Amino acid sequence: MLQRLDRSGLVFPVLLIAVFGVMLCGNLLTDKLADDFAYVFSFADGTRVQSVSGLLASMRAHYLTINGRVIAHAFVQIFENLPKIVFAAVNAGMFTLSLALGYTLCCGKQKRSNFLLLGLFAAVWIYMPAFGQVNFWLDGACNYLWAQVFALLFLLPYVRLFEGRSVFLDAGHPVQQILFALYAAAMGAYSENMSGAALFMAILFLLLVRFDQKRKVTFLAALPIVTGVAGYAAMIFSPGELQNKNAGFSALRLLYQAEKVADRFHVIRVVIAALVILFFISAALHVERRRLLLAGVLTCGGVGAGLIFALARFYPYRSLAATMLLLTLACGVLLRSLLEAQKAKRAALCLLTLLTLSLCYWCPHGMKDVYLTHTAVAENRELLLQQKDSGETQIRLPIPEPQTKYSALDGLIYLSTSETDYWSNLYMAKYYGVESILAETE
Repeated sequence: MLQRLDRSGLVFPVLLIAVFGVMLCGNLLTDKLADDFAYVFSFADGTRVQSVSGLLASMRAHYLTINGRVIAHAFVQIFENLPKIVFAAVNAGMFTLSLALGYTLCCGKQKRSNFLLLGLFAAVWIYMPAFGQVNFWLDGACNYLWAQVFALLFLLPYVRLFEGRSVFLDAGHPVQQILFALYAAAMGAYSENMSGAALFMAILFLLLVRFDQKRKVTFLAALPIVTGVAGYAAMIFSPGELQNKNAGFSALRLLYQAEKVADRFHVIRVVIAALVILFFISAALHVERRRLLLAGVLTCGGVGAGLIFALARFYPYRSLAATMLLLTLACGVLLRSLLEAQKAKRAALCLLTLLTLSLCYWCPHGMKDVYLTHTAVAENRELLLQQKDSGETQIRLPIPEPQTKYSALDGLIYLSTSETDYWSNLYMAKYYGVESILAETE
């Protein structure tokens, strides 16, 4: 019976619809927070972004003065100025697509496994650091969740090529290859860590195809990597990026960030430990070599996505999202192979069952905190409007207190308690049309 459920073609879409529903609720219950208020306004002239020309001018100023992630931040500015339901639906779809793409990568040529799909969702829900910031918060989702989707779309053809499957990267599909190369350029310019990791893994896949499998690699198969690297370079060498990094970079800063990287990897120690154990078991049971290599490439990409932040000025927990996802997918690749191994099938099913049972607790627990945070923020909004209507121009608001990582407010500075000219206070005041806002202290 379990095997029939695992392979059922009816269960699979039901699971994806359920995931979409959960994520839609989380997005609808997540309000504008922190950076969201700033992205309502143009970086060029400080006015609201209300046209394509205004968006382009804003992103040009962003590229010159802040950083090169203009594609991701263009999405942020577009959705910040649209009704909330639009982003909620699109973002829930992006999360569901990310899960489906990750599942496709893990399964490869092997049969469908509904337990694996549910297990991947459970692992991401339970172990993803700063889950709310990465998947519910508008600014965070456009920068991190969407980067995962675009990177996985870029990687899948290279995974299929590595697996020896028919793909347009082979000779004879020049139009598709050129269009894909253009897409790769945009993907490369999207995210410092996820885009960099995707390009690194694509290079590893081509090297394995050429030197391990002794197969020919065409120039058009490598062209998307070249254009992706060009897009990546345009992002990291933007005037704003160089200006900000040069202003704060030093040997001491590098040592400090290296320590932060080690600390962040400790946060996902459960996923790392699970991956190490799965590698040992898979090797002992002589899992297909190609599957081990695929998991190894994903592991290298995940580690690389984390290590690149040793050069960053800022490394919040949400920045670990790419590392966590890629290491989880490496676990998924090995688990899917163990589900086919007679000696390990029951143990693999038990592990996926435990993840699912844990989800039954952590999903309602997290959604409860998202709802309570939403209620507190909504009450603050009503309090602000009441003070404004009564003629107050200097607003005082309490600070909501999230309890879990599922609330996007967890780890964000909602408002300063001492400086009305702190950036989050300034932009929230500008958004609501009041003179100043300050958080109250108890």
